[in-house]
Amino acid sequence: MSATARPVIIFCLLSVLIATPVPAQQNDAPPRSLTIDAAVAYALSHNRAYKAATEDVAVAGQKLRQAQADFFPKIDSGYTFRQLSDQPVAIIGATVFPFNLKTSNRWEVSLIQPLFTGFGLESQYRASKVGKQISQYQKDETRLNLVRDVRASYLQTLLAQKLVEVARDNVESLQVQKRNAEALRRQGLAAVNDVMKAEVALSEAVQRERSTRKQLTILRSTLNQLLDIDLQARVELSEIEERAYTVPEIGELFAIADAQRPEYLAAIAAVKQSEYGKTAARSNYYPRLSAFAQYYREGEDFAADNNPYSNSDNAAVGVKIDWNLFEGGKTRAAELEWEHRRRAQEQRRDELRQRIRLQVEDAFEQLKVAGQNIETTRTALSQAEENERITSIQYKEQTVIFLEVLNAQVFLAQSRADYYQSLYGYEIAKAELERAIATPVP
Repeated sequence: MSATARPVIIFCLLSVLIATPVPAQQNDAPPRSLTIDAAVAYALSHNRAYKAATEDVAVAGQKLRQAQADFFPKIDSGYTFRQLSDQPVAIIGATVFPFNLKTSNRWEVSLIQPLFTGFGLESQYRASKVGKQISQYQKDETRLNLVRDVRASYLQTLLAQKLVEVARDNVESLQVQKRNAEALRRQGLAAVNDVMKAEVALSEAVQRERSTRKQLTILRSTLNQLLDIDLQARVELSEIEERAYTVPEIGELFAIADAQRPEYLAAIAAVKQSEYGKTAARSNYYPRLSAFAQYYREGEDFAADNNPYSNSDNAAVGVKIDWNLFEGGKTRAAELEWEHRRRAQEQRRDELRQRIRLQVEDAFEQLKVAGQNIETTRTALSQAEENERITSIQYKEQTVIFLEVLNAQVFLAQSRADYYQSLYGYEIAKAELERAIATPVP
């Protein structure tokens, strides 16, 4: 290669490399912060269980296409090679005549179109169509479960963060009380056991803080698992606004659940699917009618052109009837099998309806109680804060014992925890009710 040609080739290669588009890397990094609605949307895009449910719907769709394909004609082709050890002959009187090929190559193409199958194909198609509906209902059920779980996990994580703050504040307050008790003891205004009580209370508060931090870690990992991100990833969660919800009466909630719950709709569809299965089983009582067409070539050579004994090619059309007259009661047994399946599905449907109503009632009562608890705990928290303030002043004035101060601190910490639990418990109860009726609460 000449020295002048080498730079030209290198330039051409570089031009091709530069012009070739490089596929962009997917930027699907885990989110750093999420609102509760954004968390739900992210989970619906990434959760593996929900993706699997989507694939199940696609599977049912392909089964429906298979059932639909049975209505169309089937075209088959084949090739057969045959080598006989002796030449086939026909003996007429004393004369022997060869009448068939010793070496045979046969090519054939056949077409079969079902005309009547005793309603078997129609029933199988309708059953597959219902099966696709059931898979869609199952996907909807998975979606509802995921939305409920993400909302509940999000709210529980927020609650755990608040409880960690409460535990930390309680530790800091008890540290202050311990220092105050030590200062008063040095001044001779407090007993030694006041310091010991403060140390015991502080130790218990530190243990509670560690426990709540551990619980927060587990809840964060649970939420990350639902979002399908790394369990150790740190996602900042946005605070929710305190709201009040207008909930319909229990009878209306029952009606909404009957119309919306995908599990119940799937159970209704399963009964219908069993009816189609019974009809498909009964189809064996009827004759099966089909039309056929066939073209073949047969000869000594591979192309089947040479056939000295018969036509090298031929075609046929006709109608075929198949009718099974006896099979030992198999069709009747299959029919009864589907009848029993239908009855079982009806029982499951009715039992599921009762369970759904129980879930709705439980979620309804839980939401009602949780709403009432918010005001109760808010009032208790206000009283606990005032009690702690007054008790601290009284202890400095030596009008109450140190145990009263510690009790006030514990009461205040518990009241704060109760308030946050009722606040987030109300939202969790709302998420449970939305799952029970399969639709958002106003």
